[in-house]
Amino acid sequence: MNVLELAIMLIFIIIVGIVGFYASKFKPSLTNDITEWSLGGRHFGTFIVWFLIGGDVYTAYTLIAVPGLAYGAGVLALFATSYVIMTYPIVFLTMPRLWNAAKRHGFITAGDYVEKVFDSKTLALIVGIVGILAELPYIGLQIFGMNFMLSVTHVPSNITIIISLLLVMGFTIFNGLRAPALTAFIKDFFVWVMVLFLIVYIPIHYFGSIGHMFSWFNQHYPKKSVLSPAQISVFGTLAFGSAAALFLYPHAITGVYSSKSANTVRKNAIVLPIYNIMLLLITLLGFAALFVVPGLKNPNMAFPMLISKTFGPIPTALIGAIIILGSMIPASIMSIASANLFTRNIYKNLINPNISDSTERIISKVSVAVIILLALYLSLAMSPSFIITLQLMAGSWIVQLFPLVFLPLFTNRVSKIPAGVATIAGILLTTYILYLGHFKLAVYKGIWVGLYGLAIEVVVLLALTFLFKPMSNISLDDYLDS
Repeated sequence: MNVLELAIMLIFIIIVGIVGFYASKFKPSLTNDITEWSLGGRHFGTFIVWFLIGGDVYTAYTLIAVPGLAYGAGVLALFATSYVIMTYPIVFLTMPRLWNAAKRHGFITAGDYVEKVFDSKTLALIVGIVGILAELPYIGLQIFGMNFMLSVTHVPSNITIIISLLLVMGFTIFNGLRAPALTAFIKDFFVWVMVLFLIVYIPIHYFGSIGHMFSWFNQHYPKKSVLSPAQISVFGTLAFGSAAALFLYPHAITGVYSSKSANTVRKNAIVLPIYNIMLLLITLLGFAALFVVPGLKNPNMAFPMLISKTFGPIPTALIGAIIILGSMIPASIMSIASANLFTRNIYKNLINPNISDSTERIISKVSVAVIILLALYLSLAMSPSFIITLQLMAGSWIVQLFPLVFLPLFTNRVSKIPAGVATIAGILLTTYILYLGHFKLAVYKGIWVGLYGLAIEVVVLLALTFLFKPMSNISLDDYLDS
């Protein structure tokens, strides 16, 4: 164990921990209701929300997995950049309307919205269960991102990860969403500095320029430098399906709900694509890793090995500390989003529908601890392939909520029974196709698996919707700016 490397890690972790515990004094709300802990009182402006949502979409595992995918699959990895570009027009059209309804009716989760609009606790329960199942492996992947990076340092990874997550648990329980909102500034500052430095230094150091790096890549890996005909449908459906799913994840909706106005949400849909520059740049680092560390059996080690080989132990520890920061903040907001789903859409629906705000806060805070500890257990006790399998299933299931959440924003024709039957049919078909691929493949016969379920949902909705009366549980005017 290198004491200096460990000191660098701990300094970063402790600074973020201190800021997280201080967050209660950051723009304190005048109210003390459940929205204060869960959503920061819905007081966050464009700047804060930009860091909050951006910090949760572009996570530590993104910094590991995207260069790894570029290392293993070449330009197919650019689907990640493409899908995020497609996501923000969806956000611009849908999320301001959802925010308006959430503000008027006091929604904390997507499950609250679904329960109100369809007058169905069962559908809210489905949203809660699917959302938590989606978030648990997502948090687990953040821990894997830390593990992969720490494996090339001389720092004991398990101890470092446990300390960082205990700090996350502490400041999240005490300060709710204000903690990741404030610490996201620190995290993203260092991540941006790191990425911009690496994308300038590494191509110049090894190739002379980025242009020469591309020339080398095209010459030595011609099959990875262009999409094959078979990869075109894979690229397109992965991008489209991921774009449809991204803002159905509970943490993304929590970030939207925390905004102070619908216009704040619109502004973020415009400025959040700036983060795509970072996504594109870290993809290019995967191409550089093919030159620096060829022949890796695990592509997820491409970025850590590239850093270790290029800079040596102390700079690698510094970059490793930044990767840890990139895991802590997403883990915080993901645990809050999951806790809210459990408390409001599972516990209240199944056990006690009349709990007070104070009891709800207590249950949510306990749930944060349980969720983080469970994710930690999964990541330390289970194999990486198991967590990735869970994430594959969860991502394919979460997109099945698309009709439940997005369609009622624009029409009252989709009523409870058609929506419920369609959603269950989509989840079952998606699960069956995952089973056919032995729960190891994101793509089946050239198409992302989640789209099979989404297609059957459209068929069911077209077949059943007009057999039932339009909904009247929420007015379409509630989606408009006041």
